[in-house]
Amino acid sequence: MVTGFLGAGKTTFLRALLVALHHRHIAADVILNDYENAEIDAGTLRETAATVEALAASCACCDGLAPLVDLAVASGRSVNDLLIIELNGTADPIPLLESFTLLESKLRFRPRWQVCVLDARQFSHRESYGLLEQLQLETASHFMLGHAENLTNLQRQILLERVRAVNPKASETTPEAMAESLAQILARDQRLLLRGSQQPTKSLLPGPGRCGSRLAHEFTGCQIFLPTPVKREAMWAWLAALPPDVIRAKALVTVVGEPGVRRLFERVGLELMGDPLEVPISQKVPATGICIGPDLDPIEILALAIREFGAECSLTPLARDHAHA
Repeated sequence: MVTGFLGAGKTTFLRALLVALHHRHIAADVILNDYENAEIDAGTLRETAATVEALAASCACCDGLAPLVDLAVASGRSVNDLLIIELNGTADPIPLLESFTLLESKLRFRPRWQVCVLDARQFSHRESYGLLEQLQLETASHFMLGHAENLTNLQRQILLERVRAVNPKASETTPEAMAESLAQILARDQRLLLRGSQQPTKSLLPGPGRCGSRLAHEFTGCQIFLPTPVKREAMWAWLAALPPDVIRAKALVTVVGEPGVRRLFERVGLELMGDPLEVPISQKVPATGICIGPDLDPIEILALAIREFGAECSLTPLARDHAHA
């Protein structure tokens, strides 16, 4: 995913990345989300992208989320090498990361990277929009400084310190460096797959020995299926005990003593978010906890859930949920 505030240089980065991938004979499907008329930028990408889908929606994290996920599911069946999604400048990437986690069996893209393009002229100076820009950077595995050609060495160093104060794990990159990292991952995949089948199959699924870029983390999702009902205090205890690398956590559960409704519990960073929202019961969605963060260990998170809710917690749907799938 390519994120960044309005005017940061996302499409410029994407164009250069596609050229670098094209030179390496890597075929990319592209989904381009923009306000009103995404076809304007999409038309400039079709010579170097394998496919381009334009998604004209005000924001991919709300009204455009469902069609974006549908396009991503379709791309998951593609014979091409990777999917690149450029989100519009005001999108929060977390809802899409959460959706990819919930639909893990259909959206099995690995590694899942997010490049945040930052406007070197404006970063940390956006006043009321600063929080949104920070959210886009918090979840990034990589970042690139756009419009940085006129920075002095001192100005660049100060800017990098500000960036790393928000996300110390993200790696600085360029279109060329990103293309090379992706080429290395694909080359490892090809060797692993050819050993087993002798058939040249392209895939971005995880394989033994895959490490990706040694400097970058993969931003991952972890889904825990929970028993029902649960005690309210146990839910708060589980959220509070989650590792600090969990940037966002949500849990949709039925609470003891509150039949007929579900509650949505949330944690943002290390902060537990107020009274849980009341949500109507839906048999289509099992009791679930979702964690988003870098390099999460699902076994550790599951162990914390088992400690609070008992052995019925699982990384796969519980037996009672199969009928609702």
